[in-house]
Amino acid sequence: MGKLTENSPWKRSNGDRKNHLIYHRSKFHEGDSMIKVWSFEFNQVPGKALPDYYNQNLVQKTFDNNLNLLASLESVGFEGVFFSEHHFINSMSPCPNLLVAALAARTKHMKIGVMGNVLPFHQPWRLAEEISMLDYITSGRLEIGVSSGVPPEFFFIDMPIDQIRPRYKEILDFLQMASTETKISMNGKYYNFDEVTIMPPPRKESRRRHWVTIYSDTSCRDAAHRNFKVCTGFQSVRAAGEAFDAYRDEAANLGRDVGVDDIGIRRQIMLWPSQSEAEALHAEFQVANQERMAQTFQTVYDRLSRGQEIEAEPADSVKQSGVMDAAAVPHEVESQSNSVSVDKPTLNAKGGLDVSEDEFIFGTPANVAEQIIDQCERLGAGNIMAYHPPTMDEAQLAKNYELWSQVIPILQKAKLGVPEPA
Repeated sequence: MGKLTENSPWKRSNGDRKNHLIYHRSKFHEGDSMIKVWSFEFNQVPGKALPDYYNQNLVQKTFDNNLNLLASLESVGFEGVFFSEHHFINSMSPCPNLLVAALAARTKHMKIGVMGNVLPFHQPWRLAEEISMLDYITSGRLEIGVSSGVPPEFFFIDMPIDQIRPRYKEILDFLQMASTETKISMNGKYYNFDEVTIMPPPRKESRRRHWVTIYSDTSCRDAAHRNFKVCTGFQSVRAAGEAFDAYRDEAANLGRDVGVDDIGIRRQIMLWPSQSEAEALHAEFQVANQERMAQTFQTVYDRLSRGQEIEAEPADSVKQSGVMDAAAVPHEVESQSNSVSVDKPTLNAKGGLDVSEDEFIFGTPANVAEQIIDQCERLGAGNIMAYHPPTMDEAQLAKNYELWSQVIPILQKAKLGVPEPA
């Protein structure tokens, strides 16, 4: 929600949310970890009008303006920028590693990466080579993120749903080996290699660990086993907190502590000089945003409606519908007993997505900073991945990002809790 009040859904202290909140706070002690701010980017066409993606002048202007805007975030104090990867939909980020390289040439200090590279779409050796090259192009500023992807997008290349997760795991195993070994051999179900050499060899950055997008209990625990950082979005504070609990619990079983810098939460954030105007703009944008979402995924809806090799209609939950990014692929190894509960975003009649009110943060710089700190404290998250309402126009975007210069210093002074030693 955009304004902190005792009646805000994510401030209520009743039912499961209250118990979850107390459980979380009992696990943390006062620390000195600040909140890092990242921009999460879909490379969208700004404005309320539905874009004509076949207008090459519009597309060219969008690429130029978006890259210039993102480069300006370095002087505002952003920790870095993450791009998304989507295919076969009305979106302009199918090859985000190219955007990483382009932005690297315009910046000097910001970290840049993809959240995340959708592994089943890639050849493992080819992606490892790209990552190594980007490591040098960015002078070691590269952030490496992985995802299993959006199930309906795989329908377009006739990849069966039950292959997505196994392919994801094999490629991820390969990438992990490529980060430490000079010659890589693999004997998997889908990929077989004998002493493959990745050139150039990756840089050794002690600060860096892979990121992975998570939703399910299984993906959380797998991330802990791999010692990856985790990020989620579109979930309520309660549901995200349960996911992060699974991550912490598994890490504890492995003898590792989880700090706030290991966890990120993605939210749609809009900054405006006036709280009342921010609330009015948010309501206005929501209508246009739903129309944009429906247009973006129209090709997916069309394909799903044909029923080609699909036994059921799209489910309502984010974990089953696949109309979102992050590890939303159903896992055969998960059962009802070990799945975290999820506040279900639903597909509405217009084809858009209705999600938890926790997803939306908007208001003045001071108010937004307070909301971010509140959610990050309750989640033990030291990273906020901020994306803007997709239908803001260019002038509104410029004002929105300019106001981050007032928010970031507040977040850098935040004293977040860190997990207590066992």
